Amino acid sequence: MRAARDTNWLQQLEQPQNSESNARNEDSSTPQDEKPQPEQTIEVPQEDVKVLEDLSTAQFAQDLVKLFNYGNGPSSNDANTATSPVIDDKPKRAQLHQEVRRIFKSRLETTTGHDGVIVANYVSPRKGKKSRGRRGQPGDDEPMGDYLHFTLYKDNRDTMDAANQIARLLRVKPQIIGYAGTKDRRASTTQRCSVRHQRKRALAGLNGKLWGISTGDYEYQEQPIHLGQLLGNEFVITLKNCKMAGETAAQSPSERLASMRNNVEPALKHMSSHGWINYFGHQRFGTHDVGTHQVGKLILGDDFEAAVNALLQYDPEIAAKAEAGQVPDEPSKKDDALRHLACMLFQTGKDLNRAVKVIPRRFAAESCILRHLTRMGKNSARDFAGAITHITRGLRSMYLHAYQSHVWNHAASQRYALHGNKVAKGDLVISDGETQPAAAERERDQDGDEVINPVEDEEDAPLRARALTEEEAASGKYTIYDIVLPSPGYDVIYPDNEIGQFYQEFMGREENGSLDPHKMRRLRREFSLPGRYRKLMQRFLVEPTVEFKLYEDDTEQMHPTDLDLINGAKKNGIQGKRKRDEDDRGPAKKIKADDGEGQAEAKMETANSEQDATSSNGAEANTETELPAEPTKIAVVVKFQLASSAYATVTLRELMGDRLDEATPSDEGVGNS
Repeated sequence: MRAARDTNWLQQLEQPQNSESNARNEDSSTPQDEKPQPEQTIEVPQEDVKVLEDLSTAQFAQDLVKLFNYGNGPSSNDANTATSPVIDDKPKRAQLHQEVRRIFKSRLETTTGHDGVIVANYVSPRKGKKSRGRRGQPGDDEPMGDYLHFTLYKDNRDTMDAANQIARLLRVKPQIIGYAGTKDRRASTTQRCSVRHQRKRALAGLNGKLWGISTGDYEYQEQPIHLGQLLGNEFVITLKNCKMAGETAAQSPSERLASMRNNVEPALKHMSSHGWINYFGHQRFGTHDVGTHQVGKLILGDDFEAAVNALLQYDPEIAAKAEAGQVPDEPSKKDDALRHLACMLFQTGKDLNRAVKVIPRRFAAESCILRHLTRMGKNSARDFAGAITHITRGLRSMYLHAYQSHVWNHAASQRYALHGNKVAKGDLVISDGETQPAAAERERDQDGDEVINPVEDEEDAPLRARALTEEEAASGKYTIYDIVLPSPGYDVIYPDNEIGQFYQEFMGREENGSLDPHKMRRLRREFSLPGRYRKLMQRFLVEPTVEFKLYEDDTEQMHPTDLDLINGAKKNGIQGKRKRDEDDRGPAKKIKADDGEGQAEAKMETANSEQDATSSNGAEANTETELPAEPTKIAVVVKFQLASSAYATVTLRELMGDRLDEATPSDEGVGNS
C-alpha cells in the first residue's frame, strides 16, 4: 500500500451537499412575501443567430440563445449547458468560440472536448455586489475568486486521468484543471488542484459519482495552481513479505525482524547522508511492450507511421478472446482486452468503424489515432503525422520527455561510473544567480481558448548552466550535489568532458534513433525540445522514518489513507455525540430508549459467561490449540519526503538493493531486503 501527498497540502475532504437541504436553505434566505420576477428575455440579432447556425447547427444556435436568456433570468444559478454536435474542423471551432464570446458579450464560456464537441456554460457576472446570505454575509457557494482550489484524493488513478474524469462531469476542458505535479496511479494520494469558474457545490456533488476520486477543502483564489508549485512529496509506503538476502528457514520471525531492522535502519541513514543517483523512475517509460521512450524516439525521428503502429500494438491472443466475447468482468482488465480488440480490428482492416466504437475512452492516445485515421476514409487513412498531432498535448509531451529521460538515465550511470562522488573538470553546475523564472504568460490553444495549465514537465523552466574549469573542480567549492546533467535539447549545453561525448555516441546508435543531441529542433514546433537540467544526486528533504510489523494476512492494511483518517474522525465524532446524548438521558432513560434491546444484550452476556465457564472446566487444551500462531511475515513501513522531481520507486530500489536471486555483498553498508 502506498500513499503520497503534496507536502503541507493535506486538508479535510467534503461530502456532497444534500439537495433537499440546499433547497431549504435557499428558500429560507428569501422573504415569504417576495414574488418571483419574470424572466428577462434579451433579443439576439437575427444576423448573429445566422452566423452561429452557419458555424454549427440551427439547434445549437437556438440552445445558445436560450442558455443566454435563461442565465440572465432570476434562476441564473441553475442555468444549464448547451452542447454542439461533433465539429472536426479546428478553424471553424476557433471561429465559433470567438463569435460566441462576441455575440453574448463573454457571458457564455465555451470549451472543446477531446471528441470535438463544444460545450457552452453561462458565466455569472464577477463584478458588483456578491450575493448575500440572511445575515449580509457572502453566500456560501458564491465565488470569491476566478479559481476554485480544492484537495483531490484519488485511489489507483493517475492525476491526468482523475482530472479528465472531473472535467468530463463538469463539462469543461481538462486543461483548466491545474495541479502542482502528477501523482502515481498505483497509490492513494492527495494533492492540491484548481479549476476555473466553478462552484463548490458543483465539485462537491461529484463525490460518490467517480470511482476512487473525492474532493474537498474548497477555497476561492485569484490565481490557479501551476506545475512546479510545490516543495515536494511525502510518501508512506508499505513493503510486505520482506526477506533478507541469505536468511534461512531456521530463523524465527522475531530473529528475522531483528535482522531486518539492523540492516534497513543503517541503510536509510546511509541514504540520508550520501544520497543516490537521481534517476527517472520506471513509470516514466510506461507499462506496455513498447515503452513511451520508444514512441518518443520514433516521433523525434519523424517516423510517424512507426510511432502509430507502436501505439496500436496488440496481443493477438487477447484480441481473439475478446472478439469471441471472452472479456473479463473486472473493469480495468475489461478495458485492456477491448483495447487489444480495437487495435486488432483496425490494424488487420477487419472493421475500422467497430474499432473506433470499441476502444475504451481511457486509452486517449489510441482513441485519438483511430478517430483521426478513420474520419475521412481513404483520405485520412495514411495521415500518420496528423494522427500523432491529434493526440492530446500532455500525452505527446510525455512520449518526448520519456526519450529525454531515457538518455539522461544512461548518461547519469556513465557519469557516476567514471567519476563517482568526485567533481570533475567539465561537469555542469547551475550558473550563479539563476533562479526559477516566474510562471509563463497565459497562452491560447488551437481553438482560441486560454490554456490555464499547459501540460508540460514541471522541470521545463529554462535555467542556465556552465562547465567547471579544472581549478574550480579541485577547489572544494562544489560537491557532487551541485552537479547537473542535461536532458537533450536545443537550449542546453553538454558537459565539457567524456560525458558530453557520451551523449553524442549514445543517441547516435541506431537502436536509440540515430539522433544528434545538438540538433533537437524540428519543423513542428511542438516536437522541438529545449532540454533542461537535472541534479545528478538526490537526498531526503527531512529524516525518513521506518516501522517493522509482523503479520500473516497479505490483505491487511498497514497504514490508513488520508480518506481513512477523515472518515475515522467523522465516525468518532458521531459516536462521541451519541455517547454525550446517552449521558444526558441518564441510565433510566437509556433503558427506556433501548426498548428491550438492553435486556437482550444482558441475556446474551449471561449466556456467553455461562459458556465460557463451561469451556474452562475441561477445554484448556483446546483453547491453547485455537490460539493464533505467531505471524511469520514482515512488513516494513517507510515514510519519507522527496523533492518534486524525485521518484519514490528509485528511492525504494536504492533502499532494497538487488533482487534476492541477484544479490551481491554490499561494500557500502546498505543491506538488501
